[in-house]
Amino acid sequence: MKKYVSIILLFLFISFGANAQEKKLEMALDSPAKQDSLKHKVDSTALRIASAYVWKITPRLGEREMTVRDSAAVDFHQSSLVDGKDVAVGYLGNIGSPAQSKIFFNRPETSRFTFLNGFDYWRKGPEDQLFLNTKIPYSNIYYQSGGGGESKEERLRTELSSNFGKKLNVGFNFDYLYARGFYNNLYNRQISYDFNASYIGDKYQMHAFIANNNYNNSENGGIRDTMYITNPNAESIKSTTFRGSSLDIPVRIQGGGLWNRLRGRHVYLTNRYNIGDDMEEYAVNDSVNRWRKKKDYIAPASVILTTHYNDQRRLLHANNTDMDDLYLNFKNINGDVADGPKYTGPMDDYMSYFSLKNTLALAMNEGFRSWMKFGLTAFIEYDMRRFSVPGSLPGLHDRYSEDAVFIGGVLSKEKGKYLRYRAVGEKDLLNSDFKLEGELTTMLNFKGRDMSAKATAYIKNITPSFFENRFSSKLWNWDTQFNDTKRVFIGGEIEVPFTKTKISGGVENITGYIYYGPNGLPAQRTGSVQVVALRIDQQLEKGIFHWDNQVVYQTTTDDEAIPLPSLSIYSNVYLKTRISKVLTLQLGADARFHTKYYAPGYEPLTMQFFNQRNQEIGNFPISTAYVNLHLKNTRFFLMMYNVAQGMGNSNYFSLYRYAVAPRVLKMGVSWNFNN
Repeated sequence: MKKYVSIILLFLFISFGANAQEKKLEMALDSPAKQDSLKHKVDSTALRIASAYVWKITPRLGEREMTVRDSAAVDFHQSSLVDGKDVAVGYLGNIGSPAQSKIFFNRPETSRFTFLNGFDYWRKGPEDQLFLNTKIPYSNIYYQSGGGGESKEERLRTELSSNFGKKLNVGFNFDYLYARGFYNNLYNRQISYDFNASYIGDKYQMHAFIANNNYNNSENGGIRDTMYITNPNAESIKSTTFRGSSLDIPVRIQGGGLWNRLRGRHVYLTNRYNIGDDMEEYAVNDSVNRWRKKKDYIAPASVILTTHYNDQRRLLHANNTDMDDLYLNFKNINGDVADGPKYTGPMDDYMSYFSLKNTLALAMNEGFRSWMKFGLTAFIEYDMRRFSVPGSLPGLHDRYSEDAVFIGGVLSKEKGKYLRYRAVGEKDLLNSDFKLEGELTTMLNFKGRDMSAKATAYIKNITPSFFENRFSSKLWNWDTQFNDTKRVFIGGEIEVPFTKTKISGGVENITGYIYYGPNGLPAQRTGSVQVVALRIDQQLEKGIFHWDNQVVYQTTTDDEAIPLPSLSIYSNVYLKTRISKVLTLQLGADARFHTKYYAPGYEPLTMQFFNQRNQEIGNFPISTAYVNLHLKNTRFFLMMYNVAQGMGNSNYFSLYRYAVAPRVLKMGVSWNFNN
């Protein structure tokens, strides 16, 4: 850790020293687009970056989507919590641990490397990178800490970004996470870093992203007896060595005998060249002509070439014979008890995934002629995939290959106030995958005030991932062939800014849904499953008093395949005021609550969330009391997490056998530098 911190501090010192002259910063954010205020709460007290604009890109075509940074002065404490990633989240109890949204429509598609499914909140791809163009070098340091001693958690993030001229920007990000765990053998450590660059010229545009991720997770299999949490005063608990500390609670895998390690990298480069002549000749006088840039010029067409290399590796390490109790009577995918000896350890099972994508596209740009009211892009993409799993003999690996060739197109209208749309279609020529997705946004006028409405829909046919069909380890093995999954969704949202209300919802029909059953193994529903959801986001305020609420209702026609809480609520009550001209205070309490349901468990061997019918979880608020402070370019928070511990049924489980952290004090700081 000291080595990494020293490198970062040295890098920061050099960057600051080179730009140490005092400058009066223009306190403005020149982003061409405004983000959803209900999501990011960008207000007049927001932490600002000196003249900059920010965007993300679409990974296949490198199209720019303008956005704003997460710089709000309110709810800063939520950035430190896994719970803060959504209205309701299931996770193992630590920051950095595998996690899954309990809001079904917020879950991403299954990764081709399924072991990354639980790390969606932590892993970073080119589509997640924020690209900056800033007049003044920008840097940020973020640090959070919670607990102490054997259970302390810490996270350090740094960001650097600087322009070299008006067109070229280069950035660096570093993220170090170390959580010892509030429960035995639940240790997490993550080291991730990336370099990014962008060049935005008149003819040529480029985005580059190079990233490495390193995740280490010690697995404990969950708490052995949930009564240690729900009823610690029971006679059966009093007779044990339990003395009230979460570290005294017995877990299913003792001694730190099971580890999951993930290593991976992205190397990404997208190039866009605009075809057309952007110069025009004009007369200076009767005898002299000169050349100049055409005003409001839009290139008729663009050629796009994108290359994306991604490789990921997973090492499953075990050295604890206590795992016999968990896996000796393992049943294979057909329901038969697996033959073979007891676990004899140690075990080092290695699995890997490799993908190299190359995409060539030709785009006809919206607005290059007055009659061209939309943009049209055609593309072809070749994806070369390689996999490896442990072989039948020790030390050997079986290797497999898979190729995909996608053709498709994008029809879009990104300009105009009252009608915007985007439709994407693609088909794999070598396999049965296809997608057709669409989004339409319009503005409505109600008594002279604007409100927005959006409709979304998709039809997808998705082939099973390699690791859903095939898995090999010293303990568990299967080789099957699932059918394709077909998904049809339609939904929409209405946002009313003048009442700070947003209503959204949707319905989806899924045929051939793949999930992990109570035995921890993958299974498939042959029929259809329907999921319906309705969400309301509402912000209320009166003077310095604020009350923000997010309410999600969900229902499923098959809760054994897709278990969901019927009602999930996030409620936040706080006071927000200026103590002085430069200091903003937010003081409040919030809580997350969902109704009881059979929440999934987590299986360390597959690193997947599995469905279970042994215990319902819910009807207990995960609450915090907090204070957030914003002083010039610095944000602070101090909070007490899980303040309701010991009240009511004390059912503060996040997943089956996995509880959230007990009551603990947490703090954090984010410090911007503009030099």
